[in-house]
Amino acid sequence: MTTPSGSTEPGGTPANGTSPGGTRRGGRGYATKDILTIAVIAAVGGVVGALAVGPWAKFIEGVLGPFGAALNNPFHVFWPTLAALIIRKRGVAFLTSVLYGVIEVLAGSLDGSIVLVFVAVQGIGAEIGLALWHYGKSLAAAATSCGLAGVGCAALILWVYGGTSFDPGVQVLFVLAMAAGDAIIGGLLAWSISRSLAKAINP
Repeated sequence: MTTPSGSTEPGGTPANGTSPGGTRRGGRGYATKDILTIAVIAAVGGVVGALAVGPWAKFIEGVLGPFGAALNNPFHVFWPTLAALIIRKRGVAFLTSVLYGVIEVLAGSLDGSIVLVFVAVQGIGAEIGLALWHYGKSLAAAATSCGLAGVGCAALILWVYGGTSFDPGVQVLFVLAMAAGDAIIGGLLAWSISRSLAKAINP
C-alpha cells in the first residue's frame, strides 16, 4: 500500500516496510502464530485442492485442453501468496506451498506425487514475486507472486508432459496464459481475502 513518506500503515507499521523497531518486513524468525497460520492455510488449501480444484481441473482441461490450466491453477497458487500477505516474511510462500502440496497428495490428489514437484517450483516463483515488492501486501505484490508461480507451473507442464514439442509460439502463448490467469484470478483472491481477514481482525 502506498502511503505518504513518513506515514504509517494500520497497526503502526511505517510505510517504508519496517516495523516500529526498525526491522524490515521479510525478515526471518517465525512466531508460533506464524507457524499455525501457515499450517491452517496449507491444510485448508490442500484439502480444497484435492477434493474441489482437482476435479475442476480435469473438467476444464478436458474442454479447453492444456490452456484450461490457466483457469484452475489460480485456485492452487493463491494459498501460499495469501499466507505470505498475512505474515510477510521470507520463506512463508515457499513453505506454505510445499506443505499445501503434501496435504493435497495425502487428501487424494488426482495428479499423484508429481504435485510435490509442482508446488516446490510454484513456491519459488511466489517467493520471487513477493521479494520484488519487498514482501508488501499490495495487489501488485499478490499478482506478481501468483503470476510467477504460474510461469513456473507452465514451464513444468511443458517439460513434464511433452509440451516442448509444440510450436515455440504456442509454448510462449501457454506460459503467458498461465501467468495471466494466475496473476489476475489468484492475485485478486489472495489480496482480497487477506484484506478481508485484516479488517475482521482489526475492525
